[in-house]
Amino acid sequence: MNEEDREFTFASFWRTNLPTRNIFFTILIVYIILSILTIIFNPIYDLISLITISEDLLATIGQHNLRVYEGHVYQLFTSIFVHSNLIHFLSNSLFLFIYGLRAEEKFFSWQYYLIFIISGLLGSILSLFAFSLATISVGASGGIFGLLGADLVLAYQEEKKSSLWIYIGIGAIFLGFSAGINVNILAHAIGLLSGLIIPLIFKSRKLSPSIEKNVQLE
Repeated sequence: MNEEDREFTFASFWRTNLPTRNIFFTILIVYIILSILTIIFNPIYDLISLITISEDLLATIGQHNLRVYEGHVYQLFTSIFVHSNLIHFLSNSLFLFIYGLRAEEKFFSWQYYLIFIISGLLGSILSLFAFSLATISVGASGGIFGLLGADLVLAYQEEKKSSLWIYIGIGAIFLGFSAGINVNILAHAIGLLSGLIIPLIFKSRKLSPSIEKNVQLE
């Protein structure tokens, strides 16, 4: 492979995988900004402060149930892109790529975003009604579990039993990671359920890469 082919492959990867890339960079930028603000507003900080977002910031841009009831409804959405610490961010990013890149093979970008956002929002809404006013919820795991659900639907419809069990196994690992960083299970459950249902309403999906290439050449 010559240098031009390598450049083309690299460019094609980023061009093809827009939804996963865009969501990743969104949560990355949000985490970096909140980390910087945490350091600025905490003159005395230690290593924990460098990787953990302050609770005040999480209550402002994450989902603070009390503030949502007071009218800050936007938090149901913004909280999807907020992570409480470095481990939370890295684990969600890892599974975003695992499930997201597979979903991009079969779903159009608007379908992908719809699965992710609706699954995340339903997780936020369920958390609002299930937990106390003092609760602060953050994280993209609801949307990511939605992508997992969509991947399970694809594996089932394509009769790929091995893939189905692989995704279930990876999902169990993700659940273990999430439980360790105190992300609520209800958001995971509703996200997964949404991901299983939403793809069923799509009348069309992406063609395979080879077919798409032939259509473009004609």
